[in-house]
Amino acid sequence: MSHKSKLLAAAAVVPLVWLARVVWDYFDYRSVPHQTIQVQLKLFGAAMYEYHAATGRWPASLDDLARTSLRQRSYVWRQTASTFVFLWPENLKADPKDNSDVLLAYDRGSLFSKLGRVWVCWGDLRTEHMRNRELRDRLAKQTAFPKSPSSVTWNQRLTRCSIRQPLAAPRIYCLS
Repeated sequence: MSHKSKLLAAAAVVPLVWLARVVWDYFDYRSVPHQTIQVQLKLFGAAMYEYHAATGRWPASLDDLARTSLRQRSYVWRQTASTFVFLWPENLKADPKDNSDVLLAYDRGSLFSKLGRVWVCWGDLRTEHMRNRELRDRLAKQTAFPKSPSSVTWNQRLTRCSIRQPLAAPRIYCLS
């Protein structure tokens, strides 16, 4: 083989190896990206319960979580929070085991969520990997729809849902 053909073969193999690694990470739930998302979701969920134990109220914003030990447990918690959607439910019970059917937060900023699957954190602090469609169905069950959707994002396709997050409770507006 000539030097030129060896160089060309190496240039073709490198992108294939990189693509194989991305695909492997997508399907392997034990990979570092998957584990990182799960750990961060659990940290945020535990901080919500910690805030409730300290104040008697459920957190309504990230500033409330800043008053917990979350800052010491994760020094990148503010940056990570920007990739998650927090639902700030107010109807939780103090024991996480009693909240197994309530969604606390989900990932929307990772490549995995762009490819159609998201990690969610349930009220009992377990994480689950689910399809976007299933997440929308779960959110619709958990959240009441308003009678007049005045703040709907109209620049989205009419079949998609727009999630607005006031401080009190999340709302989902669907235009279908």
